[in-house]
Amino acid sequence: MKIKNKGRKIYKTKEKNYYGKSPAGKFFSALLTILLIGGIGFLGYSVAGPMINYSRKQGDEDVPETTSQEETAPQTTAENQESTIPEVKESEVQAYRSVRLNEYEIMNTEAIKTAIGRIPQEQDIEYIEVPLKLPDGRLTYSTGYEDLPEISDSDLKLSEITRTIRKEGYTPVAYISTFADNTIPEIYPQYSYLNPETVAVWSDANSKTWGSPFSENYVKYLEFIVDEISGAGFKKVICSDIKFPVFSDRDLTLLNDSRLESPERYTALTDTENILYNAVTANDSDMFIEVSASDLLSNRTEILDPFFLKSDTIVLDIDLDEISKGVDTGSTVYEFISTPTENITKMLELTKEKLSDFNIVVCISGTAYNTAELLRAKDDIAKLGYISFILG
Repeated sequence: MKIKNKGRKIYKTKEKNYYGKSPAGKFFSALLTILLIGGIGFLGYSVAGPMINYSRKQGDEDVPETTSQEETAPQTTAENQESTIPEVKESEVQAYRSVRLNEYEIMNTEAIKTAIGRIPQEQDIEYIEVPLKLPDGRLTYSTGYEDLPEISDSDLKLSEITRTIRKEGYTPVAYISTFADNTIPEIYPQYSYLNPETVAVWSDANSKTWGSPFSENYVKYLEFIVDEISGAGFKKVICSDIKFPVFSDRDLTLLNDSRLESPERYTALTDTENILYNAVTANDSDMFIEVSASDLLSNRTEILDPFFLKSDTIVLDIDLDEISKGVDTGSTVYEFISTPTENITKMLELTKEKLSDFNIVVCISGTAYNTAELLRAKDDIAKLGYISFILG
């Protein structure tokens, strides 16, 4: 995990003095200012040295002189181009090592045990992630949300999932998809995007419906879900799909909602993230945000504003199957046709600036590659400093 020591920016405004002064007042004010400057200068010289010495810890060495950026910045050449991704020493950070199960591996407690039994022991995996809200909106566990009994056909309780994972020696982590949802809009159309003329639920180019961040009730539903999950003993909750669907010009005309074309629409996403974050952390759990590497490269990750987000850890989902088809950003088509290591490294290099304000966990997945190839890629990018990973 790449750690950045971030601080909260505080924007200050200077107060103006709107009261005027007489000419005599201005003269005495100027004279007083000169006397004060002289006094402050003398006091600063007398006090600053002892104060600086006092603030140093015993045994501290003198602070070296600052060198200009031009003198210290390394030159990028063909020989060192491979190391352009900043390296992070493993001893400086705490790695997050996880395996993500799929929906079929959590159908019951025996399936969970079987899936965990296939994990390579030498990888020192600590966390097991389970998908509890799927990208189609279905829940894979028995929920206490009484208003929507149709969203889950599972009898598996959250307590059974966490207990099983802990007995196997791992820490349980929940993975949920937020706004990608084909289930809720069928029950409550107003939770989604509606055609104002026909009141029909809008669907995207893939005939998928979505929950809307502009729907207060849908956000409350998400809040209930993450509170229920984090309160059941899941150490972390990873939230994906905190985003808007892709709207064509025709879609925007059809929906006729000015909020969808506003440059400030991302605040609906960050507001949702903050609500979910508060619910999760209130249960002594932590929350990560997952974004698609393809979306990030295509500038479709509006939520990534470090000044508005409470969560500071981003899971970068690099789906090798998806990027092997190429990523079209509208102005450039990026090809990923090399080895898993080369494709992942290329994606990390292309997206690193957009993630520079966050801690990063790399999620590596792809059905076209065997486990050994994915593990090799994981080891290779660890040499570049990316030691926090999820094997999907």
